[in-house]
Amino acid sequence: MTELYCTRSDLHDFGLPRGAISNPARLVASVSVDTNSFELEGHGLGANASVSFRAEAGGSLTSPLVAGTRYYALVVDDDHFQVSLTSGGAAVDLLTTGSRVLLITPLPIDAKIEYASELIQDLIPSALLPLVQPYPRIVVMTCAELAAGALGYYAGEVSKSMSELLDLARKRLDRWSKGVPIRGTNAPVSAGLSMFSSRAARESGGYGGIG
Repeated sequence: MTELYCTRSDLHDFGLPRGAISNPARLVASVSVDTNSFELEGHGLGANASVSFRAEAGGSLTSPLVAGTRYYALVVDDDHFQVSLTSGGAAVDLLTTGSRVLLITPLPIDAKIEYASELIQDLIPSALLPLVQPYPRIVVMTCAELAAGALGYYAGEVSKSMSELLDLARKRLDRWSKGVPIRGTNAPVSAGLSMFSSRAARESGGYGGIG
């Protein structure tokens, strides 16, 4: 099992101001009132995945769905799904098809924290592993910034590629592993590993962002 080097709280403290990323929405291809199902190629939803809906400007939401309400996915196949009001419940009886209906799924925060932790595990020299809790602050912050960058990349809201973010994290952890001071005159310019981290670092009083 992957060691998690940051938490959701760390993510917001160091890498991702709350509300900085909006959930990306996908346009549903069609709605069937006959089968109470939605068509969306490669929807990727798991059983009972939490979802919500809204309509694009000029569109209308499928009745009786309510915008922003949480529903639970019932997977029909890779390209079709239904929704329930409760986890594992019966499919909602759809009365209208609506138009320009958007599917919204929660940001994969836990998955990105695990992803960032796996990257950290690979970046830290093996001689320093395993790390013992409480983890070094610089490791926690770097993990949080990587996770924030991954989330921003997922939502299309960062300017750097993941390869760039990874390279910046590698340089920081390399300095740290060699005992090079991170604070003071040796601190990197607070440009931020992601578009969010410089602001988060200023607000939290932490290390300078990777840049």
